[in-house]
Amino acid sequence: MADKKSKDETRKPAAAEAPQGAQQAQPGLQIVTQFVKDCSVDLPNAPETLVTGWGAPETNINISLGHKQLKDNLFEVALNLRVEAKNAKENKTAFIIDLHYGALVALQNIPAENTVPVLAVEVPKLLFPFAREIIADLTVKAGFPPLYMAPISFEALYVNEMKRLQEAQGKKAGNA
Repeated sequence: MADKKSKDETRKPAAAEAPQGAQQAQPGLQIVTQFVKDCSVDLPNAPETLVTGWGAPETNINISLGHKQLKDNLFEVALNLRVEAKNAKENKTAFIIDLHYGALVALQNIPAENTVPVLAVEVPKLLFPFAREIIADLTVKAGFPPLYMAPISFEALYVNEMKRLQEAQGKKAGNA
């Protein structure tokens, strides 16, 4: 006769043994959706800039971030990129791309003091590869080789912005 275990003797998986409250208390972030909020491509000197021999343009990329709370745990995060390529010798612009890429983000069990760093660092890290791909596609569609932007340290951007705000507050307090 084979050994049979009763239901009481059957070992449950470790995850099932965790209390219900412990599983719910885990911090989390969910990208609900991503979207292109605004996008423009300007070729102010076309077709001249598309003629061979014009040379590789110098590229300047400006990044700004924004976020706003929509509901209790739902936020909109915006990654704004402005890419400008110029022929420095002739001081002519090859192209300007403005991309405002956004996401709706749900945060669960994130402490209030960590909300801004998560929205300003972690979410842009997740969005950047998609925005980078859009920029590369747009440059190709504009008649140029694809522009693959280098990775960005959103941590460094956040730290620099916090330092700038602290210095501004210090100067304001010193002038008072």
